[in-house]
Amino acid sequence: MIPVPAGVGKNIKNAVEYNAMKIVIPGFSFNGISGGIKKYGKKDIGLLYSEVPAIAAGVFTRNWVKAAPVLLTHRRIKKGYIQAVLVNSGCANACTGKKGMEDAKRLSAETARILKISPDLIAVSSTGVIGEFLPVNKMSTQLPVLCKDLAEEKVEKFAQAIMTTDTVKKIAVRKKMIGGEKIIIGGIAKGAGMINPSLATMLVFIVTNAAVLPRTLQSLLDEGIMRSLNRITIDGDTSTNDMVLLLANGRAGNQPFSKKSAEVTGLKTMLFEVLEELAQKIVNDGEGVTKVIEIKVKKATSHKEAETIARSIAYSPLVKTAFYGEEVNWGRIIAAAGKTIFPISFEKVDLFMGKIPLVKNGVNVAPQNEKRAQEKIKKKNITITLVLNQGRQDASIVTTDLSPEYVTINAGYKS
Repeated sequence: MIPVPAGVGKNIKNAVEYNAMKIVIPGFSFNGISGGIKKYGKKDIGLLYSEVPAIAAGVFTRNWVKAAPVLLTHRRIKKGYIQAVLVNSGCANACTGKKGMEDAKRLSAETARILKISPDLIAVSSTGVIGEFLPVNKMSTQLPVLCKDLAEEKVEKFAQAIMTTDTVKKIAVRKKMIGGEKIIIGGIAKGAGMINPSLATMLVFIVTNAAVLPRTLQSLLDEGIMRSLNRITIDGDTSTNDMVLLLANGRAGNQPFSKKSAEVTGLKTMLFEVLEELAQKIVNDGEGVTKVIEIKVKKATSHKEAETIARSIAYSPLVKTAFYGEEVNWGRIIAAAGKTIFPISFEKVDLFMGKIPLVKNGVNVAPQNEKRAQEKIKKKNITITLVLNQGRQDASIVTTDLSPEYVTINAGYKS
């Protein structure tokens, strides 16, 4: 399991082994089938459906270039309710102009007609190659099957249908009695490349049977993402299609949670744990990843300073390749830390790999600790701590190494 970013609760004892049980989030059903986008009949269209319109919250990519489904869903979610989410993989429907938007609207309208709901209640999401058009005619012929065969237990089929370069399905579930009602939260994610804080290239869909007030739901999602999904990076790239949706259908029958209600803490803990687990699964399934590294920056003058320096280290190709090569090259870490707009007094700096000191008060102490450090860097999970000794603020980012396999995967992505 990867190191947990600063601020994220480390209690995951409530995790549910989804592959050892039948997942049911009351009132939600799922499906995933082949719609003709991917080769060899692989699943590439998924549908998530709530039997009643659900209160919806969302967070979307910060990339200035936004895909048609992102623009359409962002517009629809402002009305407060979503009842179904139509997702495709293999084609991003990004940079496709007016036709791309028309295709997204057409597919959602046809799905709405079959489900007998308003098109405005359907969110759409896409992931895959940028600049290509969806094969809407092929996809349309499969929509009746997709809708007809919805079932509560088909979470894994949905998870498989939204994958691109992912090697594993990413699902997280939590259950808890809150205020006398059984509350369940389930999350499904995809993401293995183009991962960078600012969401990361990912699609994440979280559903719960809890009743939650709209503003509270959005607030919980915003805070949870900042503590989890926005604290991971694989390659420093931000997608055109990033999307995280949280739907609450109220089937638990609880009094709607608000920011002031005592019970909201329990829901918040569950949501944060689901987001944390999904973030862990995404970074551990990163393209070509052999190492997962937590970069901690401590005793900075501000949180922004600490986070900026941590990201600078986490993004550095020289740092990432050094970890892949299992070289204790601390100079690359220091160089990456020193290139931001924030000044560093190197004579105050301490640097550790795990608990092994590499630099103390700006002086190289790695030689006497080389053997221990070399053993540490061979492990998959590594923690690097940079102590600036110039303030009281801390931050962390979880990153990965950069391997030849990453290059191979992305050099041939379209094919």
